Amino acid sequence: MTSYYHRSDNISQFIIGIFSFRTFSLTLLVTGVLWLSSCEEDPTFIGKGILPSTDFVSVVSTDTFNILSYTKYDYPLRTEAQTAPYIGTNYDPYFGTVTSEFISQVRLEREWIKGDYNVDSVKLVLRILSVSGSGGSVKQLRITEVADMLYGDSAYYSNTPVDTTAYGITVDLPELRTDTVNVVNINLPPSFGEYLIRDQEKLFYSPSSEDFRNYFKGVYLRILSASESNPLLIGIDVTQASLLGDYSDYFIVYMHNQESTSERSSFRFLLDPTKRNACYSRVNHNFSTASPDKDFSDIVNQPVLDTLSYVQGMNGVYTKLIIHGLEDMKNDTSRSKTAINRATLFMPVHYDGEYYSDATLPDNIYLRYYNKSGVKQLIPDYFIDDYHEYFGGKLDTANNRYKFNISNFIQEYFNDKEGILKPELEVFQSSDEIKNAVFKANESKSPARLEMTITRF
Repeated sequence: MTSYYHRSDNISQFIIGIFSFRTFSLTLLVTGVLWLSSCEEDPTFIGKGILPSTDFVSVVSTDTFNILSYTKYDYPLRTEAQTAPYIGTNYDPYFGTVTSEFISQVRLEREWIKGDYNVDSVKLVLRILSVSGSGGSVKQLRITEVADMLYGDSAYYSNTPVDTTAYGITVDLPELRTDTVNVVNINLPPSFGEYLIRDQEKLFYSPSSEDFRNYFKGVYLRILSASESNPLLIGIDVTQASLLGDYSDYFIVYMHNQESTSERSSFRFLLDPTKRNACYSRVNHNFSTASPDKDFSDIVNQPVLDTLSYVQGMNGVYTKLIIHGLEDMKNDTSRSKTAINRATLFMPVHYDGEYYSDATLPDNIYLRYYNKSGVKQLIPDYFIDDYHEYFGGKLDTANNRYKFNISNFIQEYFNDKEGILKPELEVFQSSDEIKNAVFKANESKSPARLEMTITRF
């Protein structure tokens, strides 16, 4: 009988043999796979050589767009839609003199109650939103009766003439602070109130017959004794009053009944009623009074590439931008589609160390373009969010520039297959703003530039 058993060293050799065989097999398999892979094209690029290049996506970042800047001025402009008109004169050594006058209907506060009244006093109440110039010096406000009927559905322009009657008064303005809203009560002669109510049969409104608007057609407001050497410009608010709010700008007549001095009453004639008055502003920009070393009137509306361009408040001059090279990119047929990921416009500002600094520049400026209907409007990026944070347009004091996001405008331009839109923008200031700005442009060391990131298909 022969005994049979496993010795430990035989077991170890057997196990090592098994592992050596498996390792060899695995190595051989991996080597084969790698060898086959080296002979095979990446599946994601199979056939790449025979496909058109438009089937692939490339991302391109560029900041090489050359922007041409011109200073432009349109005159006259429509002014009947203003809710914060100005009265008076403003002066800037670069931009010259701006003069603004205001013409408006006045409206009855409520239904008039007929009676035998004596006028005791009259006041003009104004809520002055802004004061520019020498608010502490004595100035006079001239109030004249308008001779022609004003219409709410008519177009009025910055040079529309105004005819007046022979009736008018001149009163002193009180001292005004330039750093706050001023609410002023200006004493007018009682004769002004007597003139307003002289025919009580006309103190009513009617859609079918002559009424108060025909009887007293309106007022023409100017500030006298204001010039480039002694300017004063005030901004008032004639926004329609809310149904629950009170009025801010009006004439108020204080009266008593002739038969009883104890029966006193008051009545207001409104500049800011709930139903809007027909009104407009006369605005004149006189560039010829600018300082000779700062005068730029010779480049306005001219094909001149100056090193500076200009933007002015109150519908003054604006800067036209032409984005050179954008049209060539749009017409590049090597790609069928372009997606604008980011497009940022930078407008560096000019500081002169005397008149222009962070404190004197407007907080916001705006961009507009001609839409497909040929009408100037704000670029679509402005309407992305309620507070216009995406659009920007705010002064960046750390980098001395204004910054705008304009990707939606650029995309709209690229998508326009009819060729109506142009690679052009206008930098302008709100008509309700009086602050101006000067930009570095064209051949200056740091002109306007456009940075874009795009995806091309």
